[in-house]
Amino acid sequence: MSVDHASEILDRGYTIIPDVLDADQVQTARDALQQIFDAEAPFSREKNWHTNVYQVAYLLPQKHPVFRSIGLNPRLFPIIQQVLGRNCNLSNVNGLTMTPGGETQKLHMDAFESSPGTCIYINALHCLDDFTEANGGTRVVPYSHRKVWTRENLTPEVESQAIYLSAKAGSVIAYNGALLHAGSKNTTDKPRRALHLFYHRSWAKPQWDYPRSFSPEVAAQLSQDEKRLFGFYSTPQIYNPVTHEVIKPFGEPAK
Repeated sequence: MSVDHASEILDRGYTIIPDVLDADQVQTARDALQQIFDAEAPFSREKNWHTNVYQVAYLLPQKHPVFRSIGLNPRLFPIIQQVLGRNCNLSNVNGLTMTPGGETQKLHMDAFESSPGTCIYINALHCLDDFTEANGGTRVVPYSHRKVWTRENLTPEVESQAIYLSAKAGSVIAYNGALLHAGSKNTTDKPRRALHLFYHRSWAKPQWDYPRSFSPEVAAQLSQDEKRLFGFYSTPQIYNPVTHEVIKPFGEPAK
């Protein structure tokens, strides 16, 4: 029986999509992410990128080519487009692992604010290891995207409504950015690695300004589809008050 993943995101706030990455893709992503973790180890603690809860690496497409086209995966992207529209963008690709033997993460939402009735953001969490309750798998509060949340009403009682999600490596846990969720305590001695791809409607505020965060060298290597996905053609126009010129910072996509 086929699953309508887009409907699950809209209804209960999350879905689990199996086999988005095959075994080779999972291993390639693990290796690339580990290279970045190793390169950033000398300063990750200082920057609070490696804590007793998690280790995170930001802006992965700038740091390794394997992460530049992953957001266009045909086993995932059409589902994202069903919910966010065909011109949706990708404003964040980071890598995260829950620290072995570390602490749990508090429930939170990734969206800037609640938006009941409208899905503006989707976090597509790519599992690079099997996700279990023991190794820090994600927990969610189903249907919580339908309510307005503030820091004040995120009380400890909400935790009792959370459920743990299990998923195989290669799966994607895709959830509304306004859904309450968190990584959990990793009680094992092994990493629980994931990629977080944060998609948004083309008119919404992104988490990161990818067009201005890429180096010129990396930007020059991007395909037109990758540039469109990373929001190069969704940036606001600029008005020059001296020359009265209207400027599109990154031009127009080719027809």
